Amino acid sequence: MKSGVLAVFGASAAVLRSGSLEAAEMEASRPVLALAQAQARFWKASEGLERVSLAMNASQEDTSAKVDEFLRNQVSSDHSCHAKLYRYKNMLNHLHDDVNLVYSKEKALVETITIEEAVISDLETQIKNIVEEAKRKMKECKDAKAAACAQYETYSKELEELKQIGHSPT
Repeated sequence: MKSGVLAVFGASAAVLRSGSLEAAEMEASRPVLALAQAQARFWKASEGLERVSLAMNASQEDTSAKVDEFLRNQVSSDHSCHAKLYRYKNMLNHLHDDVNLVYSKEKALVETITIEEAVISDLETQIKNIVEEAKRKMKECKDAKAAACAQYETYSKELEELKQIGHSPT
């Protein structure tokens, strides 16, 4: 939230420095663009993560089939090997832990993106408000300038009349 407020003040300062509304819009949109680029990088990484997840599911299905076959052989055999069974069980436990870890990381990243999207939305609203306020102030300044120019014209004419009255030989 603090960075959003700083971006708003930065945009206001840009309007005052340059006097250009376009420059203020560019200045104010920088944090939004940076967040959007970070989000795009995350979604690309998320697609890769999804592909890895699908590959893990496929290999897990293959492993599951192999374990089932091994268990059938162990049950039907008179010479069952408890060490092999224990080793396969540990391998499956480790794979399961890895899948859970990847899932929790992905879930945390999705929550982070949701929060960042809310921040982006808030910044966009703030930028929109600043741009509208800058347009309003620019219009007020133009109106004040027009009024001041009209007054200057009137005062200039009155001054000229006073100078003529002051130089008249009466």
